[in-house]
Amino acid sequence: MMSGNKGISVFPGSDNLFKCVGAIHTEAGTVHTDPKFPSGHPYNVPTVKFLTPCYHPNVDTQGDICLDILKDKWSAPYDVRTILLSIQSLLEEPNINSPLNTHAAEL
Repeated sequence: MMSGNKGISVFPGSDNLFKCVGAIHTEAGTVHTDPKFPSGHPYNVPTVKFLTPCYHPNVDTQGDICLDILKDKWSAPYDVRTILLSIQSLLEEPNINSPLNTHAAEL
């Protein structure tokens, strides 16, 4: 388990070292994510989905997240801590200029 950062934690998801469950604690509650690290990590971008339903402008109904570091801004030094802290920040301050959920962005 990773801890030490306020509001985030990571737990092993299985015997596979490339799978884990991330927990992000917010004022609205705790949401869980499913980070998956591909072969070629850290040079290939991981995928991260919400396991917990999350009604948010930057999260679609399938749990996919619109976050620049999970796309074109990925950098090999980033780790699961960086990812979860970035998602935590996005949850607190949505980017309405890049919505996946337009209905949530309009509210």
